[in-house]
Amino acid sequence: MAQDEIEVARARAAHELSRELMSPYCPGRTLADCPSPDAGAVREEIRAALRAGETADAIRARIEARFGALVVGVPTSVLGWTMPAVILAAGAVALVFALRRAVARPAREPRIASEVAARLSRELRDEER
Repeated sequence: MAQDEIEVARARAAHELSRELMSPYCPGRTLADCPSPDAGAVREEIRAALRAGETADAIRARIEARFGALVVGVPTSVLGWTMPAVILAAGAVALVFALRRAVARPAREPRIASEVAARLSRELRDEER
């Protein structure tokens, strides 16, 4: 591999790792998206560690140890990956049942008191005359 290709591969690995880790400085943003200078320093630390030959897993573990579990941006277990899909599927099934029930239900005539119905009938007959 040429030196340029190696640098491109390292840059991609650094960017991928910074997209997987949440920023401890900008809540709700990844390290790649955080404009904080402190986040920039962590991104540079990732690039330097990759240049030094450290693996992405070792870098991730070191950053997690320093900032805590809040920086984990991707699920670490099978349950974390499958739970959103299960919840989405359950919501879709519930929506289908609710829509089928709403469409299948015939429209009901509003119920009125028998006295009102009789009075209405009399008035309509009187109007026709």
